[in-house]
Amino acid sequence: MKHLIKFLMLIMFISCKAQNIVPIFNDTGVDLPENNAYLKDVDNDYNPYVGTWKWESGNNSLTIIFNKLEQYTSGDGDYSDLLLGEYQYIENGVELVNTFPLIEPIGIPNIVNQEDAMRNNNIVSYSITTNDIGFPPCPECAPNTRFIILSIKEPTKPGLWGGIVMARFVESGVEKIRAKITMRFNENASINYSGPEIITIPVGVYTFIKQ
Repeated sequence: MKHLIKFLMLIMFISCKAQNIVPIFNDTGVDLPENNAYLKDVDNDYNPYVGTWKWESGNNSLTIIFNKLEQYTSGDGDYSDLLLGEYQYIENGVELVNTFPLIEPIGIPNIVNQEDAMRNNNIVSYSITTNDIGFPPCPECAPNTRFIILSIKEPTKPGLWGGIVMARFVESGVEKIRAKITMRFNENASINYSGPEIITIPVGVYTFIKQ
């Protein structure tokens, strides 16, 4: 039995050693290894975002719940750490979008779909950078702040993709996120398409407060 345990531990050790770890934060343009790459959040940049965040303006509000998924694989042999989110958008007191899992009370939910997280979660991270590619104005942010770049979609408007670029900061002891939401593309666009052209959440800059 002892020999079996040692053998299994050796196999696990060899497997870990063979994995090619690449930091998600990578502004150097280094290419991914061809095999067994692991895009890892080595500096835990995603961790402070885990939880519930809310923006409010009058009767409008946008609430996002973030969770971190480690070593996700889509089955192609590569792995990545992901920051995943679901959200609720209310306009003039009317709920227009709600992708939260059916959990009461609303807290930090389980990942909606771990087996196909990049497809089945409505907010998905894909980059961490200090290179300005549409950053929101953030005078409160420290120099060389690392911004998280994510995609956002909504179930009732398939094929429409928005983008989020965001950074976290602390102001007067309060944790905040400054985020810029944009419309990215419409994969349905064609001469015969007559559906919606933009996601429901208005494009613009939002300041979220940790709940």
